[in-house]
Amino acid sequence: MNNLLMNNHDPAEAVYRQGFRDGLAPDPDWLISWWANERRILPDGVSKESGPYRWERTPYLREIMDCLSPHFPVNEVCFMKAVQIGGTTVGENFLLYVIDAAPGPAMMVMPTMDLAKEHSKDRIAHSISAIPTLRDKVKEIKSRDSGNTILSKQFPGGYLKMTGSNSAKAARSKSIRYLILDDVDGFDADIGGEGDPCALFRKRTSTWGTKRKIFENSTPTIKHLSRIERSYLDSDQRKYEVPCPHCRTRQELVFGGKEASFGLKFTHDGTVCTDVWYECKECGGRIDEHHKDYMLAHGEWVPRNPSNTRRRGYQISALYSPLGWFSWRQIVEEFLSAGKNPELLKVFVNTILAETWEEAGSKPKWEELKARAETYSVMTVPPGGLFLTMGVDTQDDRIEFEIWAWGRDEEAWLIAWGPIYGDPSETYVWDELDRLRSMPVRHAYGVDLTVSMTAVDAMGHKTQEVYNYVRKRSASVMAVQGQRGNRPALGKPSPQDVNHKGKIIKGGVLLWPIGGNLIKQTIYDRLAVTKPGPRMIHFPQGLDDEFYIQLTAEQKVTTYQKGFPVQVWVKEPGKRNEALDCAVYAYGAAIRAGLLRMNWDELERMISPRKMEGPGETAAGKPARPRVVYRSKLLEER
Repeated sequence: MNNLLMNNHDPAEAVYRQGFRDGLAPDPDWLISWWANERRILPDGVSKESGPYRWERTPYLREIMDCLSPHFPVNEVCFMKAVQIGGTTVGENFLLYVIDAAPGPAMMVMPTMDLAKEHSKDRIAHSISAIPTLRDKVKEIKSRDSGNTILSKQFPGGYLKMTGSNSAKAARSKSIRYLILDDVDGFDADIGGEGDPCALFRKRTSTWGTKRKIFENSTPTIKHLSRIERSYLDSDQRKYEVPCPHCRTRQELVFGGKEASFGLKFTHDGTVCTDVWYECKECGGRIDEHHKDYMLAHGEWVPRNPSNTRRRGYQISALYSPLGWFSWRQIVEEFLSAGKNPELLKVFVNTILAETWEEAGSKPKWEELKARAETYSVMTVPPGGLFLTMGVDTQDDRIEFEIWAWGRDEEAWLIAWGPIYGDPSETYVWDELDRLRSMPVRHAYGVDLTVSMTAVDAMGHKTQEVYNYVRKRSASVMAVQGQRGNRPALGKPSPQDVNHKGKIIKGGVLLWPIGGNLIKQTIYDRLAVTKPGPRMIHFPQGLDDEFYIQLTAEQKVTTYQKGFPVQVWVKEPGKRNEALDCAVYAYGAAIRAGLLRMNWDELERMISPRKMEGPGETAAGKPARPRVVYRSKLLEER
């Protein structure tokens, strides 16, 4: 038996031995740009220019490709790019190099399965057929038992899987060493209810450690929502700087326009560009497009955030497109055609300038809110505030709270904001919350108020701890869950406590759904109200900048999911939003307490019996005595 296994004439044994030797061999020290210049052939219909590949045509792509070489000490590369820049070729050269020189498990993910099939048939298959060294390694699909299909290609030492971002099955597939995430801003927001597809596919590379390679590329979309923008901001942020042909000053090419002191300049007659040139930021000299060959050949990538060594990030606009591809004149005419149409300008900014689009007027400025802070102090209630609610957001190491006062026509005053530090798993944290809920807050009428209803986020952190807290205080505390989409401000609660038979336990916890999108829009609309009275939101003096920054940390943007426009709220990267979340929960608690159907006259008489009788006196003519209003009967009935 052993002699049989050692028989060198056994084809299976020979294949096994060769595969074993190949697996032990070190990765080649070839750079991908060198390999592409030596072996890549661009077939007709695959690229803008067919024939032997030459990186000198797009010199700005050379460094990006070389970062993806197996021996290069970088694991992740992101490319935020314009159209007509050759970015697709980078991913193709990477994959073809892997098949030929550094085999291993590889995957390319595109927005949809249909796009993956189309890319495989129209570009990958034709490119493989055009390269002699790859023809025998990846057999034709029509051959029997070839191990080659449209979406799966096997080759000695590895395989290539093509898939769509909407495939949850592919995201849970085998370990991957080489991963390409193509056009990530077109990926679905969620994959089969399992979360962000980029994060799920990235997990497939974790077992390869420092040997993995991840290439992520896309044109950007909406500011703070764009995946490629997030990756680029979390990188060393490289820009391609080219020398002025006159003074040799290196600079990034930018779209200047009429008012700018440098950049791309033009004259026009309506929608037709009559002249276009580039003005150097240093010498002011005129640079014509024919200078571009010289500038691109002598350009270099310069990091703007060199302290980040975990990910290489590259951004480039269509101004760098080689001669004969997408001209400066075409760029100007695209801009002129867009005019003042925001949708067309958005396309121009995303696809030509490779920048994210920020929707105007979608969020208030925090500095303006701080500037209108009023003279009342924290933990005091101005005359118009008639009852209090609290919103609570849970974190792993603290809970954040806000207390708000509510008055006629939903006028609102912030009364207190702050954290309670400590692990919410510990009882003392919730004891402190109880102390705050019952703490008297002095009203301008001379009485003390306490919080009438508290809403605690149950779905963010420490869900069971929240349920345990709410269960014993259900008359004045509610567990809430923020919901996206077109949902009412406060929905119908659902029971969370059931016995082993699935029956609802009497007196158990109810979970109240809160329409986060609707309430956030309501809050932002009311932050624009500056005249005291109906629906105005007031702030006390002495609040830190951080409160206002958190309150305005999100904005509403329009994106597309499965081809349909959807409005979503996104948080600006690097900012916290607990202040906004707490305000949302406090508003939900106010609705539960009766904000929308309150008898304000009766409530005001209950809080201030002296109001109709003269200052400092009761109906009996004796000095009025401040009394504490915890949760009035009027509120409890609601």
